Amino acid sequence: MLEFFIAALVVGIAPGPDNLFVLAQSATHGAKAGFCVILGLCTGIVIQVSLLVAGVSALVAASPKAFFVMQCLGAAYLLYLAYKSFQVRAGTVAAGDASECHPERSHEVTESKNLGEARLSGRKLYLRGILMNISNPKVILFLLSFIPPAVRLERPIHPSLQMVIFGAEFIVATFIVFGSVALLAGAVKKFLLNSPKANRNLNWFSGVVFVLLAVALFLV
Repeated sequence: MLEFFIAALVVGIAPGPDNLFVLAQSATHGAKAGFCVILGLCTGIVIQVSLLVAGVSALVAASPKAFFVMQCLGAAYLLYLAYKSFQVRAGTVAAGDASECHPERSHEVTESKNLGEARLSGRKLYLRGILMNISNPKVILFLLSFIPPAVRLERPIHPSLQMVIFGAEFIVATFIVFGSVALLAGAVKKFLLNSPKANRNLNWFSGVVFVLLAVALFLV
């Protein structure tokens, strides 16, 4: 089963909707926010694997109507996140520190506070990760094509338990790769913390990523 874990790491490294989502959220809100999103994505994988083992995922994938409804719901949620990001004309800045160390920036920081997005709670970011995962029908197709083929009937482990183990390995691999992305993007966010213009650009970057992800849901 080591081969599956290595394959899961490679899949996590490859550019995709989830790691782009983590990148956008970490760059905009910081590394801690990114890890909250990652925990949400991992919880979503737990739900998806549970549905896979129960056979529900196969039913959804086989129903064009159900699949299309999930696409629409997922796209609507991503466009909502894009709207929230585009609303922010400048990101949240550490106002107290900036105004004390640089009095000449006090006006700039005040403007950033007034226009910036309120810091999202860990709970909200965690829920974002869950919704991002379970509302993406392509995750269903991916898991259906990735986990069941790795099951071997000749193993002494029941096929359902094998799928659970593979799901756990996939979650660990996802956490490792996405955690690295969150740390790197969070470092960029920390470096640009006192630049309202940079924060504004990061929010626009997040908005564009959300729009592209929404469109990608309908592309093969």
